[in-house]
Amino acid sequence: MRLAAFVFAWLVVAAAALAPPPALAVPDVLDAPDVSGAGTAAPAPGARRVAVGVLVAPPFVEKDGQGNFHGVAMDLWRDVALDMGLTWQAVEYDLDGLLAAVQSGAVAAGISALSITPERESTMDFSQPYYYTGLGIAVAAKDRANIADTVLRAVFSPRLLLSILSLLGLLLLVGTIVWALEHRRNPGHFRPGHKGLGDGLWWSAVTMTSVGYGDATPKTLAGRAVALVWMFASVALLASFTAGITSSLTVESMGGLVRDAEDLHKVRTGVVRDSSAEEELVAGHVGVLPFASAEEGLRALLGGEIDAFVHDQPLLHYYRHHAFMGKIRVLSAFFDPQIYGFAFPRGSDLRKAVNVAMLRRLEDHDYRIRLFGPYLGRAAAR
Repeated sequence: MRLAAFVFAWLVVAAAALAPPPALAVPDVLDAPDVSGAGTAAPAPGARRVAVGVLVAPPFVEKDGQGNFHGVAMDLWRDVALDMGLTWQAVEYDLDGLLAAVQSGAVAAGISALSITPERESTMDFSQPYYYTGLGIAVAAKDRANIADTVLRAVFSPRLLLSILSLLGLLLLVGTIVWALEHRRNPGHFRPGHKGLGDGLWWSAVTMTSVGYGDATPKTLAGRAVALVWMFASVALLASFTAGITSSLTVESMGGLVRDAEDLHKVRTGVVRDSSAEEELVAGHVGVLPFASAEEGLRALLGGEIDAFVHDQPLLHYYRHHAFMGKIRVLSAFFDPQIYGFAFPRGSDLRKAVNVAMLRRLEDHDYRIRLFGPYLGRAAAR
């Protein structure tokens, strides 16, 4: 009897030990099928499905006529998700909505040209950066045919007017010195009184320009010494003055009101609301006009509502080559270096796996060419 009980107990224990363990549950963040445009492989049974928020920001996120998303960030996310065996559904937001959705956990990730900033990092997590850039400045393309406006603006610029006044003052000073030395012994050329001061100014001007009419000529030793010094000095002064005029005209015709970030303090500047550009300029005490999107801001630029629009430089280049071709100009210099990454809710269990898969992809130079080349050129793959 005891032997039978022992055998029965042993069989129960052995059966329990040989039974397969229960499968670990994979949480479904979103119980919905993959959408058109997600581009992942057919989901395996029980594969994890997540919702990801997207913000259209060409060339990082674009949306075609069929509602499919693509672009640098979307293509990279699609490949990373494929490597992870992750299926996903895209939900489109504006910038404020996307940030709020990530912070609240309504989406598992945020995909766009999202700059990693201290303010954003304090409320959400980010992946490793996948792109490095900076803030650029867009201005309206100049009307090259309107030369008169350019010349008038250059001629009446404070810099050029100050140069002209300084030159007139120097001519008057030299002319007065020569008149003081000459008017007693040479009254025929340098008359007494205020008329003589005019003679001195005339002499200094014609001497500087090398015209030399000969109607006023110093005869005293001191007067001729001053004249000799003035002749040589005039060569350098005239060359410097000519260069100043040329520089002023060139700057006005090529640079316009804005040439770099330092000029933003003096003009009306537009930004995208709640963007890193707004944070940077406000911190630098630059007055800004916020817009809901880059397209709206660029339309305001063309409409004359603002003088410059500050946004991520690669996005400005994209708009310059597409929707605003020939209408805007992007300055070559950029400031406030930016890094882009995917955004996640705080404590996301996806972030580590995404980082590993993304870094494996990006360490392949050929892959970087395929990813960045069609949108930003092969140089961006370096």
